[in-house]
Amino acid sequence: MKSNRIAALAFALTPILLSSHALANDTTAATDDPVVALEQKLADKRSEIGNHAENLQTQRDKLDALLAERETLANKAMELEKRRTLAQERLDEQFRRLIENPDTDLTQYKDDYQSAWQAVKDNQKSTLQNEQAVAEQQRIVEGENRQKQLLVSAMENLQEAKKEARVKRLRQELTFSDSIEVVHTITCSESMTLAACSNQGKTLTMQKAVNTFQSHVLDKVTESTTAKLNANRVSFNIHVMNSNVVDSGFSGDNRYITRLQAEMKSQPDENAACKLLDFAERYCVEKSFTTAKSSPKQQAKRWVNVKIRSNRYEDNVTINGVTYGSTPVEIMLPAGQHQLTVEKSGFEPYSRQMFMNKDSVVWASLREQENRPKPGKQFADKLSNNRQAPQMVVIGAGQYRVGFEAKKPVVVDQPFSIAATPVTVKQFGEFVAATGYVTEAEEGQGCTALDNGEPKQLLNHSWRKPGFDQEDNSPVVCITRDDANMYSKWLSTQTGFNYTLPSEVQWEVAARAGSESDFWWGNDIGVGNANTGWSGTMWSNKSTSPVASFPANPFGIYDTAGNVWEWAGNQTPVARGGAWSFSPSSARVAERLELKSDLSANYVGFRVVRNI
Repeated sequence: MKSNRIAALAFALTPILLSSHALANDTTAATDDPVVALEQKLADKRSEIGNHAENLQTQRDKLDALLAERETLANKAMELEKRRTLAQERLDEQFRRLIENPDTDLTQYKDDYQSAWQAVKDNQKSTLQNEQAVAEQQRIVEGENRQKQLLVSAMENLQEAKKEARVKRLRQELTFSDSIEVVHTITCSESMTLAACSNQGKTLTMQKAVNTFQSHVLDKVTESTTAKLNANRVSFNIHVMNSNVVDSGFSGDNRYITRLQAEMKSQPDENAACKLLDFAERYCVEKSFTTAKSSPKQQAKRWVNVKIRSNRYEDNVTINGVTYGSTPVEIMLPAGQHQLTVEKSGFEPYSRQMFMNKDSVVWASLREQENRPKPGKQFADKLSNNRQAPQMVVIGAGQYRVGFEAKKPVVVDQPFSIAATPVTVKQFGEFVAATGYVTEAEEGQGCTALDNGEPKQLLNHSWRKPGFDQEDNSPVVCITRDDANMYSKWLSTQTGFNYTLPSEVQWEVAARAGSESDFWWGNDIGVGNANTGWSGTMWSNKSTSPVASFPANPFGIYDTAGNVWEWAGNQTPVARGGAWSFSPSSARVAERLELKSDLSANYVGFRVVRNI
């Protein structure tokens, strides 16, 4: 079956080779053409895959031979044990005769038993050597299988890159300008005036000039044959920059000849190259990472080379859910956001959401772990009256990076859980209803708001009335740090577990979700990714948004950028995360806002952490 898969792989490569030959016949590009360079890389990769397939089959044959040898040794062991047992029985019989007849000769029986015992020991030694060889050969075959997967994946990436390069080359070739001269003859009817005949001749000659120019464009592109097959699907957007009738007049039999010179330029739309090559439009544009509610943003698409290394052997690399085997790994990826995980049993996984926009090397450091809760697990403790505490997400212990550009390494010694969302109006209201607690804003301090960038004290405002409409699942605001701590203590009493505000390190580790960019999805706030001021959402500069209105980060945590600043449990009063009324830059994951501990503001809320 495995041999059949290799044969199938070789068969699958056949149409690729044929298409490559066809492309070569259809190509007149220079030797420095990126498409040609990628085609050479593809040829090299196909050759490498072919050689690897042969080597893989050789290694599998070796394994099969060792497994056959193991079966032979097992059968031989049973035979030798029978022989040893028989020799021992015969020797025992001779010892009994020796008691009756002291002249009995035991030499031959002793030699037979020693020979049988030695054969058993030799077979055991061979069996041990075979088991070691089988284990080693299985490791080699598994490694070769992973390498095959990497090679096939690399080839697929090169094919994708070649398609993109073909699109880019054709797009450049289609933007073309030239001056042409055409001659066209029409037969004017006897009822037409001279002016009408002249105008008709000029119009039809111009149409011919446009058609001629379009044919001229298609003749000059590298993949002319393919482009002509699909030309009827494309608008070339030909612009006449300048035109001039060089000569015109009758030539007898009412035939009117027009000679026209025209300067023209073609400017097809960005999807024209894909249509001419019969490619999916994704090779021409790509969608940015936005919510389902926002409009897709299109931008240029390119590929980068990424090398992944780690400090452990026999680990496992997964990128965007696809397994690439153990490090070192080298692959090509489209520039953009990717989820990278390097893991090994018994070690803390290295998991990062990474924005890759250039060739790079990623070093993953795996640290040993003991029996700890599984990162990513979600749970909610029970409260009285069939209620639940906030939904929590487990964050594993391990080594992370925080700070601007994620340059500061930190170690989280113990796993912890953090709320998936900021505490909501409904959750805080349950606490107030159960305890009769009165917030500091309600005691007369009021709540601060921003008015044209300036703080304004709203004395009659509180978490119940923050200055805009709130829903049950909106994040509670107008909460001081003491208010937040009191809610945390109530949760601790209700559940028997220790709830607190997160430290800055805990908050940022959870918010980054392994990323090293300004936001967990990249370095640009984009449009509609988070509720900050001027970020293109229906709530921006107006109010908070219901929690979880935007996608969760890779750890399963919502609203880590924007919506509300969140209190941290540090000695110095600090909030993290940005807010609906602050600029997008303030929502960068490393940003921090130092506040007075008794501040109550309609842009500040909180979330909780719980010990594990």
